[in-house]
Amino acid sequence: MSDPIKRLKLYFQHSDGSVDYVCDVENGLYVSAALKDLYERNPKYQSYYQRTWKDDNGWIWIDVGSWSEFYIIKEESDEKD
Repeated sequence: MSDPIKRLKLYFQHSDGSVDYVCDVENGLYVSAALKDLYERNPKYQSYYQRTWKDDNGWIWIDVGSWSEFYIIKEESDEKD
């Protein structure tokens, strides 16, 4: 059995706390993927800033200026036989 393959997954956390899977992302391109999804969800929204941080779980959080909605990057393993 080979080692699990690590994948970066982009999620969107709504203001009510629910979370939706958005897409797989390449390392270094997650902010671009988040902004692309943001403008597809709400074309009239203007993000005046983006900030990122990593929490104790190793998740990367992306704040696009909405105060209550965030993007989350999680590294997940795909088990391969």
